[in-house]
Amino acid sequence: MPEEKGKIVRIRGNTLDGLRNRLLMVLVLFLMAVPAARGQEILVDSLPIHLPSSLLSDTVALIDSARIKRPPDPKRAALLSLLLPGAGQVYNGKWWKTPFVYGALGGSVAYLQFNQSRYFRFKRALELELARKPHEFTGKINSTDALRNLRNRYDKNTQTSYVGVVIVYGIIAVEAFVDAHLQNFDISDDLSLRPLENGLGLVYSF
Repeated sequence: MPEEKGKIVRIRGNTLDGLRNRLLMVLVLFLMAVPAARGQEILVDSLPIHLPSSLLSDTVALIDSARIKRPPDPKRAALLSLLLPGAGQVYNGKWWKTPFVYGALGGSVAYLQFNQSRYFRFKRALELELARKPHEFTGKINSTDALRNLRNRYDKNTQTSYVGVVIVYGIIAVEAFVDAHLQNFDISDDLSLRPLENGLGLVYSF
């Protein structure tokens, strides 16, 4: 029994030594890998190993291309503006246009409500005047013709206001579409107008 216990102890000692050696090897490999992450060469047996320049250039180009912002989609910008006014402008990166969008839309809606409320007031007053009953304009406007003219005027203004709201709503979507479309144009230095043999021409160089 004591001999078996001694063998077990020796086996465990050898196992621990093996684990210790493996850990030391992993630590050494890790320390050797750190300079590779920070620099461009690793010293192995005093021989420098240089990373290929083509690999470095391809990596830098890949990172730069990932950082380039893709231009917005005009159709998506218009759709977002139709679903929620100002969303297309934010999608295009022009968030500062949002206050102008809601200012224009809010102004047109306020003008619509003003004309519509006046229309209903004069319409009700005309009905009461025809029924020989008092109304809110009694003593101020007692003529049925005057009340009828005011009702018709604000009725026309209300219909015009509805058209104005639709136009403003459409202009917001069109502006988002055009702005996104313009951002897809290439205005880099590669585009130039150069004289050709047969005249002027637009030359695109890579």
